[in-house]
Amino acid sequence: MKRIGRIKFALFTAGVIIFSVTLFSLCFLFDNKYTAEDSQAKVTFLIYGWDIYRGKLLAPEDFTVGLQPDEIVFIGQYAGFEGANSKANPHGCATYRLNISLPPEPAAYTLELPEIYSAYRLYINGIQVEQFGNPDPAQYRPQTGDATVSFIAQNRVEIIVDVSDYSHIYSGMVYPPAFGKTAAVAALLQTRLTVRTAVCAVSAAFGVFFLAVYFFTRKNREVLLFGALCLCFVGYTCYPIVKTIFRGGLAWYGLENFCFCAMLLLVMLLQRSICGDKNRWDKIFISLGIFVCGCSLLQAAISSGNLLILSSYSLIISLYKWATALFLTVSILRSSGKSKHSLTILAGILVFGCGLVMDRLLPSFEPIRFGWFLETGGFAIVLTLGIVMGKEVLRQYRDKLELEGKIAGIERLVEMQRSYYPLLVEGIEEARRARHDLRHHLGMAQSLLLSGETDELKNYLAQYAKGVFNLPALTFCENHTADIVLRYFAVLAGQEKVEFAVDARLPETMSIAEADLCTLISNLLENALEACVFVTGKKKIGITVKLIKDHIVMLVENSFDGYVRTKSGGYLSRKMNREGVGLASVKAVVEKYGGSVDFKPDCEKGVFRSEVVIKN
Repeated sequence: MKRIGRIKFALFTAGVIIFSVTLFSLCFLFDNKYTAEDSQAKVTFLIYGWDIYRGKLLAPEDFTVGLQPDEIVFIGQYAGFEGANSKANPHGCATYRLNISLPPEPAAYTLELPEIYSAYRLYINGIQVEQFGNPDPAQYRPQTGDATVSFIAQNRVEIIVDVSDYSHIYSGMVYPPAFGKTAAVAALLQTRLTVRTAVCAVSAAFGVFFLAVYFFTRKNREVLLFGALCLCFVGYTCYPIVKTIFRGGLAWYGLENFCFCAMLLLVMLLQRSICGDKNRWDKIFISLGIFVCGCSLLQAAISSGNLLILSSYSLIISLYKWATALFLTVSILRSSGKSKHSLTILAGILVFGCGLVMDRLLPSFEPIRFGWFLETGGFAIVLTLGIVMGKEVLRQYRDKLELEGKIAGIERLVEMQRSYYPLLVEGIEEARRARHDLRHHLGMAQSLLLSGETDELKNYLAQYAKGVFNLPALTFCENHTADIVLRYFAVLAGQEKVEFAVDARLPETMSIAEADLCTLISNLLENALEACVFVTGKKKIGITVKLIKDHIVMLVENSFDGYVRTKSGGYLSRKMNREGVGLASVKAVVEKYGGSVDFKPDCEKGVFRSEVVIKN
């Protein structure tokens, strides 16, 4: 890159990074359960002050003897039951207990419990109100899901949660519950679910669309990768929606984990493919991504609660996140300027990379309404790459239509030439006969002249001239393509008893491609002829086509019955509920040559006027 290009690129990169860091910092400060201000929030997040009794599953009556907790913890302090001893086994069982002071007036409250790993019983004021799976060690059965419990309370409420886990990476309560008046908690959950559902819906639509495009065309590997990326992003982000609706074991978690690992791999493959950045070091990162995806599929099947396997897998995922952030940052900087989409892609990838880094630097984050850092960054990837890939697909589609239009124009031109050929042969034969008869006419004129019969000679020559000069014109204009098209439609108009008037003045050679000229004239006349079919009175088509300076000007006026249908500024075909193919082809050619096209129906006079101006 030139120096000025590098400066602009550096400023753009710095701007995106500053924006991303600011965005994630604002989310951390204002959309974080751990930093939410209780005085301003209608919903309280039960983070601090939990008594924990490790290795015990206690019922409410067990607390009448004055048991002392092992520790007072905050939710998220530990990933399991190990406590401060990092060498202790994080799996097993424990009881969480929390007392909350309430106003003396009775009111309806709701407790929202995110996933608790991996089986538990919930007691509210001494009554069991919820159970997921079976936490009893002898009959342990894991089951996870989001739950809400509503109840009437006053003065105080006691919450007891008996939890067991022997099969998951996490153990116990790792996500803070939400507590508050029923209406406030319901509004929060509705907002959260709506935002996540909208994100998943948009991403799923992208994924299905681009996969369909690929399977119909079998071209462009980037389209396939992006479609798969969108669906993996949906599989990663829809997990809370699924867990809100369904209860289940840990299979859903395995699917979510695989989708997350595959999403990181697909981001690297897409960045490498679109930006054209291929380096021997890339294979190391790509191989790592494939390895981690394989581990994510095997982890749920082979771990069976094995502490070593679970801990190793957790470490691998952490390293994989850092490796992906490093790959994306270095790779996009190295490939800058190699792709026309590099800045757009760079923006999305930098946001995603910043999300990966902030996820590592700010672990005490759990979103209230919106998404995790990696979900926000992933959606940025989906949007930016969606814009890029969407533009690419549209460009290819336009190129395909243009090519099909050229082929159709050439085929139509060939067909017209085939139709015109008998007329040409007939004209040649007529000229041959006229040349043959000319000798007889000259002989007769010479005889009359020698015999002095001048009056008879004058009459004979007058009749001969009348017969010759009243023959129909062989051509409409000097341009071969335009002449063939005009003659072809002149014949069709005659068959439909439509008056056909032509004023064509085009030179023999012009810059416009023959297929494009054929497309313009033939589609305008074809539409005009179709419109005349519905007219009950006099039918007429008039076409004027001229070269004025360096512009081709076309004007077609035809009779019509006054019936028109429009949608979004376009005229709908009578054959289908969309813009006619002919008009779309005309617009495509006009756009190609930087011209203008205008359609003006005069329903009162029953005249439809089509005007086209393009640069030659």
